[in-house]
Amino acid sequence: MIDIDSFLKECVFYPCSELHGVPVRFLGKRFQRFLYEDYSITREKFDQSIQEGGFKGYRQSVEDELSPETIFGMSWDGVKESHHNTLSRIPSEWSESFVVLSGFVRSPGYDDDHGPVAFELLFVRCEAIATFISVFSRRNIVPRCLVHIRSGIGCGGNFSEYPYELNQALVENEGDLPPFIFYDFMGSSRDCG
Repeated sequence: MIDIDSFLKECVFYPCSELHGVPVRFLGKRFQRFLYEDYSITREKFDQSIQEGGFKGYRQSVEDELSPETIFGMSWDGVKESHHNTLSRIPSEWSESFVVLSGFVRSPGYDDDHGPVAFELLFVRCEAIATFISVFSRRNIVPRCLVHIRSGIGCGGNFSEYPYELNQALVENEGDLPPFIFYDFMGSSRDCG
C-alpha cells in the first residue's frame, strides 16, 4: 500500500500534463516521484500510450489502480460536487476518471544521461485546481516541484482563468509554496501564470 503523504511530499506535480516525458528527463536525477494530472487523457489513451512505449527509454514495471478516496479523500462524485464551480468551466465533458500508480524502470541501452534508473508515476484524470486543492491543500502538503508547461491556455482546451486560479490555490495552501518550479515561456508569462 502506498504511503500517499510521503509520496506527495516528495513528488513533482505536473498539472495539464498529457503524458509528456520532459519533466522526467530534466528533473529525474533529483526527483523520482511524479503526479501527473490531465482530464483529457482517458484510461484507454493512457494504457495505449504505455503499451506503445510510453516514456521513451522506460518500461512499465508495475501498475496499481487506486481509489479516489485514497488520493482525494472522497469519491469522484464528491470531487465533482466539491469543485463544481471549477469543473463546470472545463470546455469538454469530464467523466470516467481514474487514478493509476505506475512504476517505470530504465530500459537497457539507456544511460544516466537519459534520466533516472527508475521512477514512480501517479496519474490522475481530473482537473488541475480540483486536484491540487483536494490532494495537496487539504493535507497541508506542498509538492517538491511544480511543473508549469503546456497548460492548455488558448486553443489547448483549458479555461482562461486557469493560471490565476492555480496561483491562488498555490498561495492559499497552508503547506507553503513549492520550493522548485519548472516552467516554459508560457508558464513564465504574466498572462499565463
